[in-house]
Amino acid sequence: MGLKIIFNADDFGISRGVNAAICEAHTKGILNSASLMVNQEFAAEAVEAAKKMPNLEMGLHLNLTNEIPAARPEDIPLLVDADGKLKNGFVKLLLLSIFRPRKFATEVETEIRAQVQKYVATGLKMAHIDGHRHVHLIPAVFKILRKIQTEYAVPRVRVMNENLFNTIRQNKSKSWLFDGGLIKYFILRFLTWWNGYKSDVYFYTILFTCKISREQFQNIKIPQGYKAVEIMIHPGYPEIDAQYPESVWDENILSDWRAVERRTLMDRSVLENIGEEG
Repeated sequence: MGLKIIFNADDFGISRGVNAAICEAHTKGILNSASLMVNQEFAAEAVEAAKKMPNLEMGLHLNLTNEIPAARPEDIPLLVDADGKLKNGFVKLLLLSIFRPRKFATEVETEIRAQVQKYVATGLKMAHIDGHRHVHLIPAVFKILRKIQTEYAVPRVRVMNENLFNTIRQNKSKSWLFDGGLIKYFILRFLTWWNGYKSDVYFYTILFTCKISREQFQNIKIPQGYKAVEIMIHPGYPEIDAQYPESVWDENILSDWRAVERRTLMDRSVLENIGEEG
């Protein structure tokens, strides 16, 4: 049957420019999967677009770090600020899971369930779940997520099982030495090991997060034993989003790399350079 190649766009619903880029990359390029942020300003627009693209695999992009929660703020006080917005980054969530474990688990489950239910209400099939800022890999969060994954029969949860040595051997770019990619790799790889969850979908590109160009796909060989490879990517139209500064809460949306990643998805030759090890 061969290796299934999944190009998954994160952040569907976060902005007008990201939505436009995802739609274009699917209809005219090689993008075949996307993750919806249900608690974002442009989520409804993303849902309507997704319903017109039946071949675009859809899943939930769990968001515990930014903007308006799906649950009532009064039910998740650890997670929100005085304005009722999600306030904690990855490190703060990890620390809360260690020092306030019971309350943290209760509130996180409340918010995850609210986001899952909001997603289900769209009528879209949920093929996978992953996390904004990879918060789903925090052990206390992952334990809850696995329980909910079973309840809703979600086929796939993203894990970081990328082989560092394979990636370094096959890529000339060493940007990860200077932009924190290596540190991110070790943290997420360790958490994946700690969670003890094995996936038959290989993850590729964590070292180059948000900086993926066609140069990252030069004769890439995926280790044997996997049925698919997932490539996480963040396409966008920063020039569109720059016109609506009041709607931009994450400066990364305006990064020129969003345009580079969009153009990468428009290059069908990329697919020809991804295969299995011999």
